[in-house]
Amino acid sequence: MDYLVTIDGPSGVGKTTLGSLLAKELNSNFFSSGKVYRNIAKYLNSNPSSDISDISLDINDELEITLNSISYQDIELYEKDVNSKSSEIAKLKEVRKLVSKSLQNLPKKLSSGLIVEGRDMGSVVFPNADLKIYLDADIDIRAQRRLKQSNDSETKEDLLQRDENDINRLESPLMIPENALYIDNSNMKMDEVVKLVIRSLEPL
Repeated sequence: MDYLVTIDGPSGVGKTTLGSLLAKELNSNFFSSGKVYRNIAKYLNSNPSSDISDISLDINDELEITLNSISYQDIELYEKDVNSKSSEIAKLKEVRKLVSKSLQNLPKKLSSGLIVEGRDMGSVVFPNADLKIYLDADIDIRAQRRLKQSNDSETKEDLLQRDENDINRLESPLMIPENALYIDNSNMKMDEVVKLVIRSLEPL
């Protein structure tokens, strides 16, 4: 079965790792919505005279992101100025609308299922997903994970600030989606989390 699975949760909680492992297990596609915001942030930083309304955003069936025919390497998306800019633009209604529309069109382009992670995937973008997951973990554990992922560019203080922004923004704040499977993986190995999710999918 081609499942649509959403994974929401704060930064550094392991959403990308879980999504990638699930995609392999289910022979599905995995996509990180945060990558879209980082691409937009990178584009706006590189083109300061540009406006959101000028951006043409596309995510193709290979899960490649282009903004006005420009694409970026992953390593470019974790620069410190991109980190702060992506958090800033994620508060904007027009940005979230642009990203949501592109994501909602994505399953129709794919020949197999989709596992997508972010902060409003199950609450706003895909409220009727087959399974909605909210992944959580202790802040100190999250900070250790994020330092590795970002090449030491994001600290615990950065994460706390991002949490504050995500939870309190007016547009699509971070929350536990209705009927979501809540998992605190502070003391769990990721393969244990994967098995828990697979068991939850079996009755569907």
